[in-house]
Amino acid sequence: MKILIFAELYYPDIMGGGEFSTKQMTEGLAERGHDLIVYCLGKKNCREEIQGVRVKRKYIRGTSEHFLSLAKNNPIPAPFTQLDKIRRKWGDLYPNKRWYRYYRAIIEKEGPDLVHTASPMSYLGRVNLWKAAYDLHIPVSHVCRGPNLLQLNFLGGRLDSYNRHLNAGASAYLTALAAPSRYMLDSHNRAGIRGKAFNEVIYNAVDFDLVPLGEELMEEKENLILYAGELSEKKGISTLIKAVDGLQDVRLLLIGRGRPESRIERTGKVELLDWMEREELYTYMKKAKAVVLPSKWNEPFGRILIEAMGQGTLAIGSDRGAIPEVLDFNRDYIFKSGDAAGLRNRLQRVLRMSSSRYREEVQKQRRTASYYRDATYIDHWQSFFLQQLR
Repeated sequence: MKILIFAELYYPDIMGGGEFSTKQMTEGLAERGHDLIVYCLGKKNCREEIQGVRVKRKYIRGTSEHFLSLAKNNPIPAPFTQLDKIRRKWGDLYPNKRWYRYYRAIIEKEGPDLVHTASPMSYLGRVNLWKAAYDLHIPVSHVCRGPNLLQLNFLGGRLDSYNRHLNAGASAYLTALAAPSRYMLDSHNRAGIRGKAFNEVIYNAVDFDLVPLGEELMEEKENLILYAGELSEKKGISTLIKAVDGLQDVRLLLIGRGRPESRIERTGKVELLDWMEREELYTYMKKAKAVVLPSKWNEPFGRILIEAMGQGTLAIGSDRGAIPEVLDFNRDYIFKSGDAAGLRNRLQRVLRMSSSRYREEVQKQRRTASYYRDATYIDHWQSFFLQQLR
């Protein structure tokens, strides 16, 4: 298969887990002999090949800077005001001849078997891309890695229903729709956003070997609670800090970046570290007794929880979005969002476990983690694309 993929950013430019998932998918399919071409934004117009994937980056003034400013590896100032964002958003929702001609020319030039949008393509005329592929009779699909098609984050959500209505109409161009969790797929389908042929859950994968649960790992464990990701209130950071404040002889390590960084007080109990590569992050995970995802917003998946299990550490999360799904709906490790006391109780339970009990609990969580292995993930994506050609 020759698959033409469009995304806002592509590796090494990483905004979050979505870019890691796209990289895994493209490289895995390329390794199996498929022809993968990725169009994305960049600091300049350029072409390169990364692990068998052809990547074509385009510089669009303002838009490139906006998305690169969100990437963890690019300290670029964000150029857009809220008004700029709203003005550019219309291109995603309405037909635009300029965007349509742009995408149609790319598709005609590349001649793919399939077209796929691996990100929301915000400010990049998403509906025009879908229509261009549809008009050329080429199957086009989309993966919903976030709530962008459901929410505008403007005027307190008063335009969200209109946004969903327009995107439901635009989804008529889609052959298939994918999502990384049942929660995300059902949320979009209920809003009328669906693929004409089929809709499928393709769980994200975490590509690493499971750490052995031996005595050596247990000896590394400290009374350490870890969070890694965006440092923002929607991620429930304040809930986590309150929960840990009520515990004795415990440290909280927050790893990441975000606007509230300067307002998080560094104490003997709370430590802040900057965003780091996964390999380094995993060394801290192995030392922790628990990795917590305390989100107040509806998480599309919860990759960090799977990574924790793989590193031999228990995962705890709030009840928002797909987090309960990832934790196999085990209430021992799921607390009500914003409930610091409920989270504290679950942390105390983990901290009091014997080494043998702790290993047993990690092993139970890993039964769920086994669903998210790399080979299975690539199998599902290959099947997803092949089904569209039948």
